[in-house]
Amino acid sequence: MKRALACLLLAIALSGCASLAVRPCDSVGTRDSKYAARFFLGIITLGISEAGIQHEQAIEAMEGWRFCPPPVPPVAWHSPPPAMGAPRTPGMLVNNTHWTVNVYLDADPAAAGVAPLFTLRPGESRQLALVAGPHRIAARPTAEAATGAPPTGRYERQIQIDPRDRSFRLQLSEGDFR
Repeated sequence: MKRALACLLLAIALSGCASLAVRPCDSVGTRDSKYAARFFLGIITLGISEAGIQHEQAIEAMEGWRFCPPPVPPVAWHSPPPAMGAPRTPGMLVNNTHWTVNVYLDADPAAAGVAPLFTLRPGESRQLALVAGPHRIAARPTAEAATGAPPTGRYERQIQIDPRDRSFRLQLSEGDFR
């Protein structure tokens, strides 16, 4: 009777050994508690349970850790973090004139003390990223134009950037300066 009871307790103890296999997806707390339980179970079963646990770990490793959830693929970043502000639409500004021009964004070039956003030489282009909404682009030829006499007028255009736009392109042509 004592042997049957001991065999029954041993069978119950060994049947729960598989749940004590340490998996790579276990948290630190789960891993620690499994090691502690394995220690006491190993003492009670005189080390026999440890052989069953290690065998279960080997089987799971060969099968790809069947009890771990599948790895989550990295998710592409879709929205900017709040610190970056509003999303911007990228675009290109191209100077198709024979003059060097100063470009102004949302500013009046005739106002005193207003510096240009950037300067474009003939044939040069520059990338520009704008927030959705209305913008005013103005361009004025510089006084040091290399070839030909630059016009006294200026290029001015009001544009509307839609948040659904993927990009935009503006070309400054000689005929656009009035």
